[in-house]
Amino acid sequence: MKLRHLLEAIQKFVVFDNIPEELKDKDVTGVFNNSRKVIPGSLFICRKGTKFDSHTIVDTLYKESGVIAFVTEREINNNLPYVQVYDSRLAEAYLAAEFYEHPYKKLITFGVTGTNGKTTCAHLFHHLMQQLGLTGSLSGTVMNDIMGDKFYIHNTTPDALTIMENMAKTVKSGGSYYSMEVSSHSLDQARVETIRFDIAGLTNITRDHLDYHPTFEHYVNSKLHLFDLLKKDGIAVVHEDYAPLVSSKKLPKLVTFGTSESAIYRISDISTTWNGTTFTLTSPYGTKKVYTQMIGDYNAFNVTLVIAGLFELGYEPDEIISYVSTFRGVDGRFEPIPEARKLGIEVIIDFAHSPDALEKVILAARRLTKGRIIVVYGAGGQADRGKRPMMAEVVTKLADIAILTTDDPRGEDPEEIIKEVEKGVQPNSLSLTVLDRREAIDTAITLATKGDVVLITGRGHEPYQIFTETLKIPFKDRDVALDIILSKINKNHSRDVDK
Repeated sequence: MKLRHLLEAIQKFVVFDNIPEELKDKDVTGVFNNSRKVIPGSLFICRKGTKFDSHTIVDTLYKESGVIAFVTEREINNNLPYVQVYDSRLAEAYLAAEFYEHPYKKLITFGVTGTNGKTTCAHLFHHLMQQLGLTGSLSGTVMNDIMGDKFYIHNTTPDALTIMENMAKTVKSGGSYYSMEVSSHSLDQARVETIRFDIAGLTNITRDHLDYHPTFEHYVNSKLHLFDLLKKDGIAVVHEDYAPLVSSKKLPKLVTFGTSESAIYRISDISTTWNGTTFTLTSPYGTKKVYTQMIGDYNAFNVTLVIAGLFELGYEPDEIISYVSTFRGVDGRFEPIPEARKLGIEVIIDFAHSPDALEKVILAARRLTKGRIIVVYGAGGQADRGKRPMMAEVVTKLADIAILTTDDPRGEDPEEIIKEVEKGVQPNSLSLTVLDRREAIDTAITLATKGDVVLITGRGHEPYQIFTETLKIPFKDRDVALDIILSKINKNHSRDVDK
């Protein structure tokens, strides 16, 4: 693709052009924002990050890596070919779309945002499309699956170049859809600015990420921006509680889900057991019974968001509902460890790391047992500090035993994080603090007696406990808990043999 063509795509962002006319007729081999990926003939986008400013390496990239031109946010060496833009993230989004030839136009695109439930919804959409015999890709927190190539990345939503590249790979490989979680960060940072969605879903909005967003209102508005990115015939699927927030937007089509008579997709008669959740769904397509293997009332809402979008796209309702029943859920989302039942207890792994999510999973567990609820929880570092005492307040109010421990400190002092969390511990609650996470999990399982439920929250699927950028210790809650459970089963068996 000619450099001139790419520059035309970002012309409205350009404040200074220092590229000779003859150079603009050269072919661009790639567009990059990572110096380790550049190839000769590249267009490189410079950005000042929190830890590194790539404007400082332009001379090296030009001389040694074969970059032919730069997109910058400030003046650089005038001997180098570059255009300066007022927002390099926006420019990146438009360059990505242009370079990869707008691949979303050839895909059924599903994007879901919300404080909780994004991962489940994105994975369920991916599963249902595969059950329908289609091929496609998934981007999200737990896993990325780009036409069968599965991998994990740190960000819930990748940068604009990566997303467009993955979409282009999907199209090239014969895929027909793309399912993705859309974070508030990505919406605010223009990572998805040039994507257009067939289905845009909103699960819920409760407090989170106020370490990044200056206010809760800013967080909400960032989420709602997803609905500005619908295709001309796109569908907004929104929980009825949040419909008023999107009503001011010019939406091609809005469908709501919830429990009231006014919801277009009305959920009723929710019943949850250890075998899954059933509910009745009343919609323009009739009244249907829905079963999902996922546990928890809130999963009825996650399921309904996804199937409402597919119904509205024209897929056969009974077929979609039958395929919902084959979805086993997502790693680390209210995930039982079956082996714990040999101890007469239930042990659940869940990603809940906000006050609202903790409340939902504890109440879901409460409905399933007459025994005690023992919760292991903690707060991550470099995240919304204001929610830390709120988490303790929720857990110590709702759980029978609360065990506060270390999550992912990410460079913060674990003991200082715990002190901030402890401010929310309720008087007269049974609350313990165990700094070492493995010891905390062991304590919870040891304290549990027949009929009790142990909830291990906060990290879900995550394979490492992150103490600093350079210190990441292999630690998956499910694996650690299973090791402890099996050890206790073996000890019990040894005692029985000795008798």
